[in-house]
Amino acid sequence: MLGYLPAELVVEIISFLGFRDVVTLGYTCKDVHLIVRDLPNTFYRHWVLQFLKLVKENVKIRNIEKDENEIRDWKMVLKEVHILFTRLAACPSPGCGIQKYLRWLKEAPADCNVVRSVLVGVSLLPPTFSEMMELVDTKDATTICFSWRSKLILSWLYQSRNDFQILAKANIMDKKKSGKQESIGSFFNFNKFKLLLEYVMESNERLRLVMAKYHQIRTRGIFQNEGKLLLAWTGPSTIIDGIKSGSPDEHFRKHGRQIEVFLDLILLIKLNNQSPDIRFWA
Repeated sequence: MLGYLPAELVVEIISFLGFRDVVTLGYTCKDVHLIVRDLPNTFYRHWVLQFLKLVKENVKIRNIEKDENEIRDWKMVLKEVHILFTRLAACPSPGCGIQKYLRWLKEAPADCNVVRSVLVGVSLLPPTFSEMMELVDTKDATTICFSWRSKLILSWLYQSRNDFQILAKANIMDKKKSGKQESIGSFFNFNKFKLLLEYVMESNERLRLVMAKYHQIRTRGIFQNEGKLLLAWTGPSTIIDGIKSGSPDEHFRKHGRQIEVFLDLILLIKLNNQSPDIRFWA
């Protein structure tokens, strides 16, 4: 039946489907198979993001997900992501019955959904603390907060669904005027993601550290006295220069253990990081 429909209509139908459904559809007849085989690269990028939970199921493929800054064969990327997670599944569990920030993962497989999500989310973060900040008021250079992009990534990473929905809705309203909308998927960079997975799969110690730091921040927040109100934080702009020039011990003394933990998590994004400032305590 689908073979008798115009190719444009078949592509429109496919744009509402997930990858597995499309593959199944391609087996229905030769004409549909040829259409599926020649689908635009944009479709495969959407399915990569969907597989990584950066796009919801049953969401129409939109041009918004097209990465204009990165020309890549996303059909091949989809295969590579599956291979990476298969390799991750063969790694030891990062859980531990002794380390308090890893008990929640005791006996959990290394490729369980939460580990996958954390690795995706960490790969989205900017590589420096300063790149995550912006002025609260452009007329006042003394107070900073997390940028909208950082808030969106952090709310997705830490599963704050209410914050994520509010931020995403606000972004849609703000961007309608400019005609360009940014989604969480638009921040995904496959190179960063792949290198991070390669890095943590080299040593169980590294995967344990990422998951322990993630859970400590999720439990206690980033800044010592703000608890879990991560997205509401504001602080003096001088903190950026202090973090750029200071050592981990100085960060601990001035800002507390939590900011030190968060900075370590960002350090890990500088992929294949062999920095002596990273302490593998988990």
